[in-house]
Amino acid sequence: MTSTLVVPVLNELRGLKAVMPRLPALDQILVVDGGSTDGSVEWCLRQGYEVVVQRRPGLRAALAEAWNKARGDVLVTFSPDGNSDPARVAPLLQAMAAPPGPDMVIVSRYLDWARSDDDTPLTWLANRFFTSWINRLFGGRYTDALVMFRAYRRDLPERLGLLAERSPAWERHIGRYVSWEPMLSIRAARAGCRLAEIPGDEPPRVGHGHVGWLLPESRIRHVRVGLAMAWLVMEEAHR
Repeated sequence: MTSTLVVPVLNELRGLKAVMPRLPALDQILVVDGGSTDGSVEWCLRQGYEVVVQRRPGLRAALAEAWNKARGDVLVTFSPDGNSDPARVAPLLQAMAAPPGPDMVIVSRYLDWARSDDDTPLTWLANRFFTSWINRLFGGRYTDALVMFRAYRRDLPERLGLLAERSPAWERHIGRYVSWEPMLSIRAARAGCRLAEIPGDEPPRVGHGHVGWLLPESRIRHVRVGLAMAWLVMEEAHR
């Protein structure tokens, strides 16, 4: 089983320097850059990573464009800002290789001993709410349906129809693009795919100062995320 680590990047130089050297050996590391101006691309190229410059905005577009370049049998989506723990990559790939061969394994922030050091009370509540909603509507058994850090069979996005998706107008109006992890969780559960989770802490972000969750800027961002997620779940429920 070969693996491709997909790393979406937008001005993440400090996080890249802190996190990437701690990764285990992988068959392919694919960095997808959304327009960095802080030297992230140049640093990645010096380390020998493959870099794809995305053409359309949003994480979903980044992952779809990475899919075309990925050579691994399994894709691992990994956040370079410190939220994804490199020490959990090897256990994640081991879980993917374990019989009967899951289609997707999620590194859950809320399973067993795991915890998130990046959650605010509001994001904790939202993650729990949307995960519960997805479980009820689509037959999932997730503890964490939204997290980026996960592994899945390379053919899964294609089987679930994610590669044909385009950003709908409501995303542009809200000003928030939803990544395809929630869509993977929803459609994989609805399709009866083999799914599993392993616990994994979410460390604090590197190089990004926390905006107080009660400040207006933070509240506006959380409202946009919540609206985008609610719209996505309702849209998927009516498919």
